[in-house]
Amino acid sequence: MKFSSIQEFAVLVFSSASIKGCWFKKRSGRFVLKNYVSAAVNPENPAESWKKLRKELGFGSDCIIFLAGNIGNDGIFYRTAAPVLPPKSLHDALMFGLPGQLPGEVTDEEIQFTPAGKLPDGTEIAVNVYAFTPSGLDRVTAQISQSLKKVDYLLYPLLALHLDDPPLYLPEIEPDFFFADGQWHDRSRWDDSMYAPWEKHFRECFDFPEGFSVKDYSDCLLIARFACSPDFSAQQAGIRILPRKFRPGRLRNQLKIMGILLGLLAFGLIWEHGGALIRASQEQGRLEAERANLEHQVRKLRNQLKSGEKEQKEFARVLNQKPGENELIGRLADLSRILPDNVMVQMLRWSDSSVDLTLRSEAENLNLPQLLKPLTYWKIAQLQERRRNNEVTRNITLKLVPAGGEK
Repeated sequence: MKFSSIQEFAVLVFSSASIKGCWFKKRSGRFVLKNYVSAAVNPENPAESWKKLRKELGFGSDCIIFLAGNIGNDGIFYRTAAPVLPPKSLHDALMFGLPGQLPGEVTDEEIQFTPAGKLPDGTEIAVNVYAFTPSGLDRVTAQISQSLKKVDYLLYPLLALHLDDPPLYLPEIEPDFFFADGQWHDRSRWDDSMYAPWEKHFRECFDFPEGFSVKDYSDCLLIARFACSPDFSAQQAGIRILPRKFRPGRLRNQLKIMGILLGLLAFGLIWEHGGALIRASQEQGRLEAERANLEHQVRKLRNQLKSGEKEQKEFARVLNQKPGENELIGRLADLSRILPDNVMVQMLRWSDSSVDLTLRSEAENLNLPQLLKPLTYWKIAQLQERRRNNEVTRNITLKLVPAGGEK
């Protein structure tokens, strides 16, 4: 047998005189009956009896609860044929045909329904329908608020019947009739041997503890089979009649938890990627600083290299120079001695091949060739005189080269 995704559930079946319950939990792919309890209901305080039974069963707040029984004393159960429709359309079709199923005038009845299976012709399905009045639902929800506080599902037990199920008699639910072949039959035609197929079927579906009586808990087991069937989720729409305030907020809590987990996941991702970005930014800053430092070192080394090249050239120039003349000081003294007082030397450059002079003088008749004639070891190679705007002062550029003679 294939099961639904439910892992744990409890079934509580109530009547005006008694209440019973079974707690199931999935283990190794099969549902195991963990505990079962039945008790009489205190007519003065039935809510206390419900509360006590839940405590004796021992299931926790995460356990899904199915509460089953007559929703009021005027509820009617029947089976009818209907076309294959979505739940909302099927509900409307069943409400339209409801007056033909009720003995009296329809007032404000509500219904629960479940598909029981396809009919032999294959064009329609059999549908289990339970009609009840809102006042009956109000009485049950009042009992819930005083005892169980919240339950997941409230339904009539025979809604869980399949089209091909054998006859079933539930004395706590309908003491005067049993249901077989889609119709109600008088209790006088019932034989307890008819429980045998149910005994075999339920023991194939569930694991029971030793000494458990399938007959006494057949109503609980019928709901349990419905709860763990693979198509249970598709049939929920037809049995949801409880107001939201009486249903546990499991989905809402799960959504909240999922939202929190998603938020934590997003925070973790942001933290991880943000930390990676920060580390990458820090590493980039470090690399840029190192690059700037390397560029500075390269510029510094280039400058040092250029300075070294200049020094090397200067050293090479100095090394390539000739030793010079021994009479240099004396010849400079001779040049200084023959120049008159009104001649000023502005520039003098002495080299191996020439002496370049720039002179300045205010003398009117300055005969440089005659003045330099005593310097027999030099001769004039170039002589230029220049005046500006008829000024008295004149600039003289003189180039002397060796004459080849001695003083």
